[in-house]
Amino acid sequence: MGWRAEDLAAPGATVSGTSTYQHMELMVQKPDYHRFVLAAAKSHTASSLGAVGLACRSCATLAEAIACHGRFQHLTNRTASYEVTLDDDRLVITEHRVGPPRLGSKLISDYAMLIAVHLLRTIAAEPPTVYVMRSRRTDMPDDERDAYSAFLGAPVEGGAPQAQLELDAAALGTAVVTADEELAAYFQGVLHKASGTTADEPELLQDVRAKIRAELLHGAPTAGEIARAMGLGQRTLQRRLADLGHSFADVLEDTRRTMADLLLDDPRMSLSEVAYLLGYAENASFYRAFRRWHGTTPAAYRKGRQG
Repeated sequence: MGWRAEDLAAPGATVSGTSTYQHMELMVQKPDYHRFVLAAAKSHTASSLGAVGLACRSCATLAEAIACHGRFQHLTNRTASYEVTLDDDRLVITEHRVGPPRLGSKLISDYAMLIAVHLLRTIAAEPPTVYVMRSRRTDMPDDERDAYSAFLGAPVEGGAPQAQLELDAAALGTAVVTADEELAAYFQGVLHKASGTTADEPELLQDVRAKIRAELLHGAPTAGEIARAMGLGQRTLQRRLADLGHSFADVLEDTRRTMADLLLDDPRMSLSEVAYLLGYAENASFYRAFRRWHGTTPAAYRKGRQG
């Protein structure tokens, strides 16, 4: 696939979603594929997620760790986002993966769900109970399904529109074994800075920015959509933002501008990919917005930063 060991070992190296999907499509053809997947999933630690994982393992409870991951997941993954909801006594984790549903994408979805369970077990004082894992695949071999079910202690269902986990909601109150209030504050400060926010920014603004970043993969969100995602009425959200001296349009614009600066620092990201990740339907709209922000083109801005 064109990757060399020295490329992968370089500081800050990332692997594209396409390369990852190709790798899984090659591996699934080999004997005992499920053993490879489970071994790889179990090799993950919180530090596999960088500062995001370290912040999560420093939180006091799983509820705080999950909220922390939700706020900063965009810093570690550009190919999927994860939504956490409560359904009665069930904690539901739903994956929203970008791109066409090719086989490699579906295989990675399964892998991501297994990693999620493993990481929750790793940081929790008491392992959370898993009720079911839902896969986007419809043709999972029996030995693979049985292996995943044994690992989870729960059935694996196929043919779901999105990969999903259902766990006991009581897990939210479970203590994190490595909780450290001072470290949690430190790492979240680092993450706020990387996200283009400051740790002392009002919590409402932080939450609005996080919801905007999560929704940009589906296009520019409206104030109503973000308000609903936050459990608020649109007028309530707009009023609270106005109390802080902001409008929703201003926060959306500023969030996009900050994300653009961060994404353009990665030379492997094409300008089209940056535009897509910022929720623009066409490159021309992104270029017009960027010229408004910086008075120059994205390409010229990138060249100046790298020079």
